[in-house]
Amino acid sequence: MTDKIGVLGEATTTTVGTTTVYTVPASKAAKVRIMWAGEAHASTSTGDLTITVNGIVVAERLNFPAGEEFWSNSTTLIHDPSVSVPPDGSTAVLTCSPAPQEYYLSAGDTVTYTITTLAMVAMNMQIVGTEIDV
Repeated sequence: MTDKIGVLGEATTTTVGTTTVYTVPASKAAKVRIMWAGEAHASTSTGDLTITVNGIVVAERLNFPAGEEFWSNSTTLIHDPSVSVPPDGSTAVLTCSPAPQEYYLSAGDTVTYTITTLAMVAMNMQIVGTEIDV
């Protein structure tokens, strides 16, 4: 087996339900951060997003305003700029990047997100970091 660094898992599912973005393989451990960007649903303000690391809710946004964009950046896991345009990179806050929180995972641990009530228009979540043999 070999160590890895970079994008360890990615998911783009926009439908209601739970999506597994990354599962640590057997005989591995990982140190990761979460990077994501998404656009809320197009109808009412009732869609929700929950991000979970190995069964622990690490971030949750309830009642996404319709059509608004959300993303991670260098200071927070869920940046809510209350705009309907994607990040433009003009400042650190308006740049999609891995959030600063680091998570230490063992074999079999998972990172998931759950979309509730209404499907999102767009979603891309990536788990970035290092995976090593143990």
